[in-house]
Amino acid sequence: MAEAKVFPMNAFVSVLRGEAADQTQLDMLAYITQAETLDADVAPVAQALSKAWIYEQEPGLTKYAEGDIAKLGNQVKIEALPEGEATRAQAVLDILAGLKEENAALKAEVEKLNAEKDELAAKISPLEAQVKTVEAQNAAGEQKVTMASSKLDDMTKKLNDLMAEVDKVKSQGVVVAGVAGDGAAAAEGGDAMSTGPEVGGEPEADFGLGGDAFGGDSW
Repeated sequence: MAEAKVFPMNAFVSVLRGEAADQTQLDMLAYITQAETLDADVAPVAQALSKAWIYEQEPGLTKYAEGDIAKLGNQVKIEALPEGEATRAQAVLDILAGLKEENAALKAEVEKLNAEKDELAAKISPLEAQVKTVEAQNAAGEQKVTMASSKLDDMTKKLNDLMAEVDKVKSQGVVVAGVAGDGAAAAEGGDAMSTGPEVGGEPEADFGLGGDAFGGDSW
């Protein structure tokens, strides 16, 4: 067992009252529990582990009211916990220290993740704006394609109508050509007629009947 050590009375009082630990109280708790290091975060547990031992070593501390405790003097000597008790106390304090380290690591990881999230958010924000712009452009493009398709349909319909008109004109053109052919035939007939007997000049004496039309007893 470690040699007994003397600590100020106010350190004992602060432990018994569960007050926030200053460096003197931490030194005393580390000595009692035989912990290598002790900080304010685990001090409340160390206080709970040490309080019963303090009362056991200095039972007089339980007999005095707060105002009378000064009668015990300014300092109190105390021994460290027995080896077995100290080992158990150290195991508890080590667990708490480990949890504290894990908690600190988790906090650091959370801070890192938050920083990465903020960085990603800063990168994503302009990308979202670009996506909205692209979506708007796509929508406008789709509208233009729809309009162009509609215009193309209209033009196709007009072209089909025009082709129908062309076919109609072609059909009518064939009929006219037929009429023109008949006229040509008529013209050829006219030519044939022009080759018939010639007219004009003096009439023949017998008017083409033979003999003397005015002679004989015919009259």
